[in-house]
Amino acid sequence: MATDITSDLEVEGSNVLVFHADESGTDPEYTGLALQEKGDLSVTVDEDDDDFNPGGARRTRRYRTNNTVDVEVSSAIATDTSGLEKIGVVVDDDNGMAISFQTEDRRVGFDNDEWIGMAYFKDDVLKRLKADDEVDLLEDSELCHRFDDCKLTSPEIDPSETPPTVSWTWWVEGSPIYIDYYPDGDGGE
Repeated sequence: MATDITSDLEVEGSNVLVFHADESGTDPEYTGLALQEKGDLSVTVDEDDDDFNPGGARRTRRYRTNNTVDVEVSSAIATDTSGLEKIGVVVDDDNGMAISFQTEDRRVGFDNDEWIGMAYFKDDVLKRLKADDEVDLLEDSELCHRFDDCKLTSPEIDPSETPPTVSWTWWVEGSPIYIDYYPDGDGGE
């Protein structure tokens, strides 16, 4: 029996760019929301089930009934809050940027070509990014998660941190949920 073992057994990069993608135009638009260490992010998948005991069988049967997916992010507050505005944490009013509690502001996806992504990068790629080199978000990342139809909830601002932080959670309602997204079907190569 032949066994294939890949030479790339793990994601090496510890830096994760959380981003908003808008693919509605001819050129996709990606907006960085947070640059995090992967230990500071959380993607929780929870599945529920029901049990059934048929009369003529000794073994209980279980059926998956539903699941929930939550994506939790925290980030330093940037002086440019346009990324937070794009995902509905804040809105621009006459006096500045204010926290939004409106449902329509806090939805990403839902009948349009927007989605939320998390791309893992090695340090050398981030150095290129800081040097204003061209970096292809999807091609140059080691791994990219994609989440569709997201509802934002629980924005929390913590001014006691240095620097001040903002955190939020998305309830993911779209599917499929990509753990490794490569849209051109190239298998991540």
